[in-house]
Amino acid sequence: MSVEFTPSDLTVFIPTRDRWPILQRTLAALASQSVSGFDVVVVVDGTDQQVPDLAPARVIVTEQGGPGAARNAGVKATDRPLVLFLGDDMVPSTGLIERHVQRHRADPSPTTAILGLSRWHPEVSAGRINRWLDWSSTQFDYASIQGDEAGWGRFYSSNVSMKRSFFLDAGGFDEDFTYYYEDLDLAWRLHRRGLDLRFEEQAVAQHLHRIEWPDVVRRFQGIARGEYLMARKHDWFVPYFRERIRRAAVAPRVPAYWTRLTERTPGWLRTRARTRANTHYHQQLAPYFLDAWAAEADLEELRTYLGERYDHTRLVDHMGEVARELEATADESAFYRSSESYLYDLTAFAMSGTKIPYRRDLSRIVRAGGRLLDWGCGIGADGLRLIDAGYDVSFADFDNPSTRYLRWRLGRRGLSAAVYDVDRDEIPAGFDAAYAFDVIEHVDDPFSMLASMEARAAIVVVNLPEEEHGDEHPHHRDLPIDQILDHARRRGLLRYRLYHDRSHLVVYRGNDTLHTSADRLRSLLQRHLGRRLRAG
Repeated sequence: MSVEFTPSDLTVFIPTRDRWPILQRTLAALASQSVSGFDVVVVVDGTDQQVPDLAPARVIVTEQGGPGAARNAGVKATDRPLVLFLGDDMVPSTGLIERHVQRHRADPSPTTAILGLSRWHPEVSAGRINRWLDWSSTQFDYASIQGDEAGWGRFYSSNVSMKRSFFLDAGGFDEDFTYYYEDLDLAWRLHRRGLDLRFEEQAVAQHLHRIEWPDVVRRFQGIARGEYLMARKHDWFVPYFRERIRRAAVAPRVPAYWTRLTERTPGWLRTRARTRANTHYHQQLAPYFLDAWAAEADLEELRTYLGERYDHTRLVDHMGEVARELEATADESAFYRSSESYLYDLTAFAMSGTKIPYRRDLSRIVRAGGRLLDWGCGIGADGLRLIDAGYDVSFADFDNPSTRYLRWRLGRRGLSAAVYDVDRDEIPAGFDAAYAFDVIEHVDDPFSMLASMEARAAIVVVNLPEEEHGDEHPHHRDLPIDQILDHARRRGLLRYRLYHDRSHLVVYRGNDTLHTSADRLRSLLQRHLGRRLRAG
């Protein structure tokens, strides 16, 4: 049996945000299709954009909520029985619409959906990162499809069509997913309703997006957030990338040259090269992916801990909120010992990814399994991330709402790490490293703080932020950075880098000051290298 679906029964939905030149090429390709009569709806994700003329496509502008929410808004604005979701950077082949309609005409079952083929546009297909995403099936997994049965897990919303009623009956996209995994979440709900996803290899869309490494980092940060939410919503879900990236993070380091060997070696050697290259890429992504995952846990725990007191607007405007409260008090120490507002500030800062390079440098010096002391720990965001990475972490700070929250977080996670009160407890020695990130600028005597850390650990790791007039941190102290660097050099400087243009990350010997002439030379070279990198 067949239903005489025609192109006039189909609407193409394209969510977009600030990618007008690529979108124009996608729309031009839709205007050159082998059939006509279909509708095109562009849903602009965000009212903050200047929308160019996109005629003859219909344009809907929504509040920013991600592509899933944009697609939902588009589907609600049409009554045509077939819907086709297309990415704004997916340039369709001439016969794409025709092939989708033909397949629905041949199989009009309400639960049948059609998956088209997405492949790189010739303009970008030569890029090494693009090729990696392809051969590793990191982005799309077409290679393992047998026949035309795609399997519900390959419901890729960049080139897929289905019956509008089936989409609406399943509830559409879950708008909690702002980006990534919104299609897999929908696919699961469609699958439970009988989804039959069929592969149409001739419905080709060419992906016009040259991927550079910063794009990959941002993408995997989004993937981490999506996987975290999927894991919270679905008991059956196993975080695919998290498991692989965690394994790569603890594996021996794979050199970058394997990425250049993936297409220069034959047969089984190529398979080995690709396996090694994939591990290398995952190792490079691990700090960013795992931090983004941890940031979602930070947010969930703060919301749970505060309960009805939680206010998302205070998290968004955390710096302004804290600054206002600090201005209202003459005693900064009293503020930090009593204010719950600082929980928002520390959570937002932990979620920003600012301290990723600091923890990465620490892990270069102290291997997983080492004993660490998080000095001035606050809510313990760094220490909790390092515990997840396999370190044995203890915490130290004065008693305040932040450390009380930290103790609650440790209990919630079933962790027994010590939290020392620096005013009352005798903090033991014997740590492999003591670290303090964005702490030293708050203390009256930085050398006294460093001495306390040196007495307890073989290695000290600290960052020294430079402050400028008119800075948004009016209560931070100006630090004697050159004197601290000289102090670290004399004890044995192990690493010195400048991050974020103005934060000096210093790793030096603490209570283990016995070192050789080679160590002294290394210390001098690190000081010199840090100066050169700063100048560069």
